Amino acid sequence: MASTEMQGGPLYPTSEVSALVGCEDAERELVSRLLDSTEENLSVISLVSEEAVGKTALARHVYKRLDIRQHFQCRLWVHVREEFAYKDLLLIILKQIPLRLLKDIELMSEKELRQLVFQTLMKFRFLMVLDDVCTEDMWFKLLRPFADATNGSRVILTTRHFNVASEADPWSCPLNMRQLTEEESWVLFLKNVGSRRSPENSSDLNNFREEILGICQGLPPAILLLGGLLSTIELSDWSRVIDRSQFGEDKSALLNIVALMSYNELPSALKPCFLYLALFPKAYEIPKRRLLQLWLAEGFVQLSPDEASVPIEDKAKIYLEELVSRNMIEIATRKSDGSPKTCRMPCFLYGFFLPKAEEEGFLHVHHCRSECTSADSEIFKVQRLADQFGVSKSHMGNLCAYISFKAEKQGTSNSEIGTLLKKIIKGRDRVLLKVLDLEGVYKPQLPKKLGELRNLKYLGLRWTGLESCPASIGDLPCLETIDLKYTSITTLPSSIWKAKKLRHLYMNEVSIQKPSRVVSSTNQLQTLMGLFIGSKDPKDCGLGKFTSLRKLELTGHSESMEETAKCISQLGNLLNLRLRSRDPFGQPLSLVLSPMKDHQSLSKLYLFGVVADDDIGYLPRNLKILTLSMSKLKEDPMPALGKLPQLNILRLLSDSYLGSEMTCHRGHFPKLSVLKVWNLKELKQWTVEEGAMPQLLELEIRRCEKLESSDGLEQLPALKELILTNMPQEFVANVRQGLGRDILLTNTWEFSPLFA
Repeated sequence: MASTEMQGGPLYPTSEVSALVGCEDAERELVSRLLDSTEENLSVISLVSEEAVGKTALARHVYKRLDIRQHFQCRLWVHVREEFAYKDLLLIILKQIPLRLLKDIELMSEKELRQLVFQTLMKFRFLMVLDDVCTEDMWFKLLRPFADATNGSRVILTTRHFNVASEADPWSCPLNMRQLTEEESWVLFLKNVGSRRSPENSSDLNNFREEILGICQGLPPAILLLGGLLSTIELSDWSRVIDRSQFGEDKSALLNIVALMSYNELPSALKPCFLYLALFPKAYEIPKRRLLQLWLAEGFVQLSPDEASVPIEDKAKIYLEELVSRNMIEIATRKSDGSPKTCRMPCFLYGFFLPKAEEEGFLHVHHCRSECTSADSEIFKVQRLADQFGVSKSHMGNLCAYISFKAEKQGTSNSEIGTLLKKIIKGRDRVLLKVLDLEGVYKPQLPKKLGELRNLKYLGLRWTGLESCPASIGDLPCLETIDLKYTSITTLPSSIWKAKKLRHLYMNEVSIQKPSRVVSSTNQLQTLMGLFIGSKDPKDCGLGKFTSLRKLELTGHSESMEETAKCISQLGNLLNLRLRSRDPFGQPLSLVLSPMKDHQSLSKLYLFGVVADDDIGYLPRNLKILTLSMSKLKEDPMPALGKLPQLNILRLLSDSYLGSEMTCHRGHFPKLSVLKVWNLKELKQWTVEEGAMPQLLELEIRRCEKLESSDGLEQLPALKELILTNMPQEFVANVRQGLGRDILLTNTWEFSPLFA
């Protein structure tokens, strides 16, 4: 087998922009029916095909279109997993409605949730996508309450079953999705493989056209997979890969064969990284942060001798890029700067590779809601266990990773997990377990002897609601990542610094005692998020020792800000800083910026606190992303901010500026692509001179209620999307009249008394 080197491909794969290839007519029909103003009754539009021909891709593309977002006040996406109960789906829907979060919705009964969904959604013209529906009863339960809706709401339903599509809405004809023609297939293949193929040999691709089209049979996933694979292989080796003798004529098996071939051609280091995604539920959006650190904890990512100076986290990112470029991982959501936020295994791969990974004993997913049978425990000794519906009492032995997805507050999952951990600690698994990921599990009971898990590298407790951690957490000598984000933990013992290999620590304004002088492990720390120092000297919290830090989030009092800024100026590797200055009641206090003015590596900065007008010029020159909140600047900050040569994203949030006039001068903000202006209560006049912000793509103005005019917005040449949220109607009308192009999206968010 030929070597397939990792090339670190682009994170904008063709699969994200190829939904239209061969689907142009279907898209026009779908959009027309969604926007049909003559049909006010709720209607269901089904996208149906037994084969993987891009149903979900088309639905997702239309779902994100600007005109669709303009038309529907609320949009919801629900992937209907077969094992989901009705209550699971109601919770998913509620969490996507653009209102304040409900408290303790997990504690509500199914009847209460159904009533709440109905009361809330009926206030909106909504678009709901029900993806991958297999049975009639689930969609019927979901949509029955809205049968009498007459506000133009719509449902898109994707399914492989024609009977489901025909029953969904007898008065709406399903859209039958078809395979691609040979010409369409070749266009998609060239788009996919061309991003990593030099132009001079592109003509040679035609020599393989017949074989490639014969293998893929018009199925977009097969085309994307094969294109992603061949883009990494020299043309001279293509004949081996696309040998038709290994493919039959059974179309139902074709995609699996292409998928297996793509997997087999992966570099050996990438195979476990890819299979690891099968631990998560189908269509589950995995935070990039979480996935990469799980890979690292498992030891899947290794540095070669000539990479000794490279942070291993950067190597993990290259692994992700490679799998994305091969279309074996898809990016689900992105951050404002375009970088990946969440990802998932494509659904058409999940159904094939989950059982494959289980057969090989690489992992086991415990799907069942009832207790496992005794026969269950005889399947095999599993290495990695994902519990999606409560703790499995089987599959113990050789366990090196445990991930739970039991998030409901009701039930006994918390005590069951405590029992499981005690069993692991007493058995031989305590020396094998590397990953304990309980993210989202409500208040799991952690044993006092947690420190006896001697090889534990990853401890994930995000969103667990825990109020404390066992003191023995510092006795974990191999611990690399602790995630306590979104818990109620406010203090950690100084023993945490005994974890000599600690690299990533995520918290929410947690106080930690000063690390011991004899502990040098803090030099490995890459991420320190959520440290609270109050008015203490930051050196007493050990900040001066964290010389390898790349990400830092810190909250303190104005008394500590000058020394904090001095410490930060010495952190030469720091890339990302979130700095807050506030009193015990959350009110902003003064920040000090001048010591950081010459910081060279800092590219992403979030500031919460009062900034003196003279200090705004001390911002580091290489910033790419800047967020200001509660800065209370009295003088227009735009002249100073516009001179930051690399600035790509700027967010001016609540009370960052207290003045009434703001001007963006000609030639300023040369690289700015995203600008958000939120809740500037006194702003009345905003002028954008011709030649300012030449690359601005997205602009959002939210709750600037006194803003009367914005001269020059219509002159922004690159602007693709202008979002106005809770803005005066007169201002909205003036902007719409001046734009002359359909790029305006307006939102009006009202908060219900049901929400707290």
